[in-house]
Amino acid sequence: MNRIVKKYAQFLEQSSKVFSEASLKNGVGCRRGCHECCAAGFFDITLLDALYLRHALKQVPVPVRERVIARAKEQLDALENKKAFSRRDPLLKSLPAIDAISRRSAKMSCPALENGSCMIYDHRPHICRIFGPTIRGPRRAVRLEGCGYFTREIPESDFPIFDHYDEEKRLQKAMFKKAGRKRFREVDTIIPAALTLDIKKWL
Repeated sequence: MNRIVKKYAQFLEQSSKVFSEASLKNGVGCRRGCHECCAAGFFDITLLDALYLRHALKQVPVPVRERVIARAKEQLDALENKKAFSRRDPLLKSLPAIDAISRRSAKMSCPALENGSCMIYDHRPHICRIFGPTIRGPRRAVRLEGCGYFTREIPESDFPIFDHYDEEKRLQKAMFKKAGRKRFREVDTIIPAALTLDIKKWL
């Protein structure tokens, strides 16, 4: 599994590089100091992202790691009190489940957000690396809807997002196969769970 996580880290670096080049070419970029997408509820992330985060967290300085994990645990406590999430079943198995956790966590910030900065920025999940401007394909088809702060978009020709999703899915399939699963599972989780729970149990 460590080999798969290492390959995923390489994929994330490459995806970030291509996205940065496309952003520069099209004159788009997050406003300096903006952390709106990190402060208004949780994105869903893949289980491969979750495994990668747990692995990468070991490289974060201990005091920072402890603060981030403590916040993540507090958030899971709050969500469980609302009956919006369960540590016993941390998987999001449908779009309604993803929408529900997004709504119920809308007033929460990512546990890694501190004073407007991401404490695990170099190890952030895939969606955190490519979210911002809308990515649009032919005939104005939206491939990834952005946050709305951008007047410009990135054309799919500059950031072929489906290619990135295909590569991500290939690595996810390898992860499930390594875990003994015969089929790919369309399930996600949230960052607080990834930081505090051993997601391997649910593969």
